Amino acid sequence: MADVIVGRFALIDLIAKGGSGAVWRAWDQKTEEVCAAKVLRQRDSADLMRFVREKGVSFDHPHLLTPYGWGAEDEHVVIAMPLVSGGTLESIVRKRGKLSEPATVVILDQLLDGLAHVHAAGWIHRDVKPANIMFEPRGRSRPVSRLADFGIAVHESDVRFTHVGMVNGTPGYMAPELFSMAEPAPSHDVYAAGVVALVALNGPIKLHDGAFRPDELTQYLRGVSPKLGAVIRRMLAAQPDQRYQDANAVRRDLPKVPPGLPLTHADGAPLDLVDTLPPLPENAPGARRPERPAPRPSGPSMEAIRSGRVEQGFSASSASPQTGPRWTPGTPGGPQGPGGPGYGPSRGQQGPGPSGAMNRPGPQGALGHSGSGAPPRPGTPTGARSGPTDPRTSTTSLTGLTGLTGANLARNRGALIAIGVGVAAAVVLGAIVAVILLVMFPTGQNNARGEEAYGVVQAGQSCGEDDLGIIGVTEEGEYLSCRLSEDGPAFD
Repeated sequence: MADVIVGRFALIDLIAKGGSGAVWRAWDQKTEEVCAAKVLRQRDSADLMRFVREKGVSFDHPHLLTPYGWGAEDEHVVIAMPLVSGGTLESIVRKRGKLSEPATVVILDQLLDGLAHVHAAGWIHRDVKPANIMFEPRGRSRPVSRLADFGIAVHESDVRFTHVGMVNGTPGYMAPELFSMAEPAPSHDVYAAGVVALVALNGPIKLHDGAFRPDELTQYLRGVSPKLGAVIRRMLAAQPDQRYQDANAVRRDLPKVPPGLPLTHADGAPLDLVDTLPPLPENAPGARRPERPAPRPSGPSMEAIRSGRVEQGFSASSASPQTGPRWTPGTPGGPQGPGGPGYGPSRGQQGPGPSGAMNRPGPQGALGHSGSGAPPRPGTPTGARSGPTDPRTSTTSLTGLTGLTGANLARNRGALIAIGVGVAAAVVLGAIVAVILLVMFPTGQNNARGEEAYGVVQAGQSCGEDDLGIIGVTEEGEYLSCRLSEDGPAFD
């Protein structure tokens, strides 16, 4: 089957695969944009129904990631959604470390904003967790997060697809009453958002079913400002009637983060959300269109696509839906790749070299020169020549080369000694500079500043030049930063 599904989505490369399908980077020929296409790996009717449910959930909101199109071909279905490639909250915290309090508040506020929109439409997500919070690749600009994966979302009027006695969700993120078979409610998403906040502030933590113990919350909220700590405790209340009932109520109680405040990890490193996907391959769908119509190539089978057994939906030797084939000058139709139409060289094979031929090692000539036919560089002695070879000539050439090498070593001995002395001096000088820097900037300085970062301050309160960049929080819960002003350093 061709690598264009339902005549619209041209698969480019595999992003991820899971229990219910595979997610591909794809080219949407209708919108003419790169998108994420989820191809179903069908197992039973419940998987298909959840898949249909996910494609039926569609929101136009900056902090939600839902499908915008879908299609079916034979027994296979695919849904398309915008491509968001800045990574997930789970991967960022795991690879780069926990977040600072202001960064956590910004991301939590965006999550709650999206949940409020979902709840207002009568939906409950039921799978809020760091792995489902994705980021736009915006670098060090203010982050934009989007809640994804509505595969087990439920509407208040929906028929349940789970058998009696079973609960849906991710262990550790489910509200305690769900284990008593409580009906889905917006407060369950609020509880999960509170767990997300703990992970953002602490990094990966050991989660368990049921409510958090008081000593656990005290440990996870150590160093957090009282205002934010109180909000998270109420989000994670064991009793539903003591918990926030809707996302907007939580947003109203959150501390405020000024728009220009730099957001960082807990260690002070900037929060840098870069693109996690590699650049599009050179002739991937979405590049320039062909100058003449190209025949549609055959691609990997649909079974291989939906099971994730292939990682690329096109090959450099095949005609992509947008770029067409690479026509070889002087040939009417262009060559096919070595693996047949729609396939490139398999892993472990050598690809074509710069001239289009396969790179094969040639016979090795004397003095390490290969027999590939490349002419020797000018002035390079050669001990292998075509045609009959005079042994006396070869011996003379090798003897001359040896003598030349010995003369060069004797002539440059002084230069080698000078280089060695210079390298040793550079190493000693570098060690001296490193010691001086460690004395001037002790390693414990960052930790000391982190402990003072959230002291209670007032707007306009003066601070010292050594405190520039330190963050404080007002009694009303607004974050302020020590900055230079016309009257000197002050919290603003």
